[in-house]
Amino acid sequence: KLADGTGISMQDTPQNQASYPQPSSQAEGVGFPLMRMTGVICLASGAVLDGAIGAYSGAGNSELGLFRQLESCLAAGDVLLADALYCNYFLIARMRALGVDVLFEQHGSRLTNFRCGERHGVHDHTVWWKKPKTRPQWMSTQEYTAYPPRVRVREVKVDGRVLVTSM
Repeated sequence: KLADGTGISMQDTPQNQASYPQPSSQAEGVGFPLMRMTGVICLASGAVLDGAIGAYSGAGNSELGLFRQLESCLAAGDVLLADALYCNYFLIARMRALGVDVLFEQHGSRLTNFRCGERHGVHDHTVWWKKPKTRPQWMSTQEYTAYPPRVRVREVKVDGRVLVTSM
């Protein structure tokens, strides 16, 4: 299954402005209302399995925030493919708890050192990612405490890109 998100510019009507206000980066009265959409797609058929929409900004309306609403369409044994935005400790740990494997491109803010971990070949190793010390605002203290102290991931460099997987 594939997860991805997008933004949609909408007609500038009072109803759309009320539900999907312009981003604060746009001057008032100059831009258009923006909606964010995130979906889960079947790679075998191309069918959209589930989707979530929200305002372009605000609590719970980020691409990952909307994705959290779609977990019910994932089942143990699934493989989730997504871009680097999804490549973070909490999402990987949550998917593993559901029995879902992941394959993501490495997020640009994370450095990969292939001299560490259990080496499987050139630019191919398994490492443990530690749970971040700070709890995300969207997560309760109880949820944060329930996450494991670390998750095991494999990092492989392919065609100049580092891929991260739980497989």
